[in-house]
Amino acid sequence: MKKKTILCAVLIILFQFLLSGCGEARTLFKRLPGEKTQQAFKTGPGGSAKSEAQYNNMAVVIDTVVDVFEEADTKSRRISQALYNQPLQIIEEKDYWTKVKLVDGCTGWIKSKYLDRDCTSIMASNYNFRIIVTAKTKNIRWGAGNNVVAKDVVMGSEFYTQGKRDGGYEVALPQGQKGWIDVSGTIELEAAGQIPKTAALDFITTADKFRGVTYQLGGISSWGVDASGLTYICAKINGLNLPREVSAQCEAGREVKLEEAAAGDLIFFSTNEDQKDISHVGILLGDEKFLHANKSKGMVAVNMLSESYYQKRIVGIRRIFE
Repeated sequence: MKKKTILCAVLIILFQFLLSGCGEARTLFKRLPGEKTQQAFKTGPGGSAKSEAQYNNMAVVIDTVVDVFEEADTKSRRISQALYNQPLQIIEEKDYWTKVKLVDGCTGWIKSKYLDRDCTSIMASNYNFRIIVTAKTKNIRWGAGNNVVAKDVVMGSEFYTQGKRDGGYEVALPQGQKGWIDVSGTIELEAAGQIPKTAALDFITTADKFRGVTYQLGGISSWGVDASGLTYICAKINGLNLPREVSAQCEAGREVKLEEAAAGDLIFFSTNEDQKDISHVGILLGDEKFLHANKSKGMVAVNMLSESYYQKRIVGIRRIFE
């Protein structure tokens, strides 16, 4: 009887120790082989481990550039675009469409076939660095020294990696794949780092890469771009998060007078001479020139402020790079 009492006491003490004393022992009780846990993804130097549940309502884009529409219909207005490997918040699903919220704050409908629910490629805590494409276009290959293109990508596309080697990066891609991207035409940040804000001249240099690119309503890439899409994507690459819509961009930065305007300032125009709306934006280059996605010319081009059409429609100038 005394032996049984002693044995019970020992078992009780051991049980209490495992529950409250030893972290390693607690893990054995909570996580058995093959069992999923909230911290199934390893923690990397860039941040803390993220739970799988945080990505339940997220998806990534699996094509180079994907249109986002106002309604679940390709005949509705294209309001913006999403880029390859870009994270999206899922709002609603209907038939072959998904309503999403983009990183630029816009909400709209995207065809579900262009989305993947596996968010492993965007889990920053699993990687050391984040790579931003700053070239107008670039390709991702299947490996170092491999010339087979896995995916074409455009300016503003982002990828995660463990680091640089052999003049490039092995990056995580959607759908559990990996690819290789050369160092040129990219910038490297810590996984959770922000793009450093540059200067007006850098902003102009970036925008000039789009000269001659086709005008496309809702476009944000070298495959096609509209006026506010041009300023949005070029500002992003230079460390400034502008709103996507021209109606909101006109509130960014600070207002300057026409006689004080400088290269790199944004200039806004009205649809009509009555100047009752703000419908268009361009980037001042100096010498009364400005660069913009010109709908009438069908491409990104340079015009003069002295041209009667534009002179009568100027509604404001904002300085976004000091």
